[in-house]
Amino acid sequence: MTKGDILLAQSNLRILLIDDDDDFAGTVASQLKAEFKFDAVVVRSAKQATEELATMNMGIDVIVVDYEMTGMNGIEFLQWMKKTNNATPVVMLTAAGSDLVAVEAMKLGAYDCVRKEGLDLIHLGHVLQATSERHQFRITKEFDEEQLREIGLNRQATDKARDVLNTITPPLNTALANIDYEIEVKGEEVLQELDPKSRQKVKVLFEEVLKEIRVLEMSVRGILTLYRILYAHHKEEEEIDEIRKDVEETLKLKQR
Repeated sequence: MTKGDILLAQSNLRILLIDDDDDFAGTVASQLKAEFKFDAVVVRSAKQATEELATMNMGIDVIVVDYEMTGMNGIEFLQWMKKTNNATPVVMLTAAGSDLVAVEAMKLGAYDCVRKEGLDLIHLGHVLQATSERHQFRITKEFDEEQLREIGLNRQATDKARDVLNTITPPLNTALANIDYEIEVKGEEVLQELDPKSRQKVKVLFEEVLKEIRVLEMSVRGILTLYRILYAHHKEEEEIDEIRKDVEETLKLKQR
């Protein structure tokens, strides 16, 4: 994202303003639109806001909520936000001397608190911009941390898969080699004991089994090679293409 994109995103912020003072809310909304080009949606009560937030995707970037309102107050609204896992950033408007309210609001997840009396709308606009930026930074940080956790879990799963492959591959290869030997060497002795007609049928059967064994041997080698490539995190496209060709050629031999 370029600097111009960031500035454009800031100027297009959608604000939900929750306040039961119609005159105050209307003035704030119009000034934020005029000075910062914010789109401010005004809701007259916290209860109404919870209903709309719960049922609609409003696309809100930042919520501004007044503490002192009839019915549900600002703290109760923050409690509802926390209970419903709504991560939209909130800025609370408080009265003078409401330090304890501000502390409680911050504990409940409010990004900032601003004095309502003598409110400086330019200051509020900058607070909203900064809040949106902090929220986006937090989302990015959480995403990066989640990716690191996923990488760690994938590495653990890969290590376990390696251990399992290392455990099952030797006996599997030994079993395939033993079957191959039994058919190639001892199978001939069995054929000699059969009448010509039965001998031919069993011989064809042995040939089909040997073809399947070749497919299994090639598959085991291919899986181990692919695992080595992926585990080493190398981009060896040519080697992967060779594995594919080996598979195709082996399958063609089987069909003959």
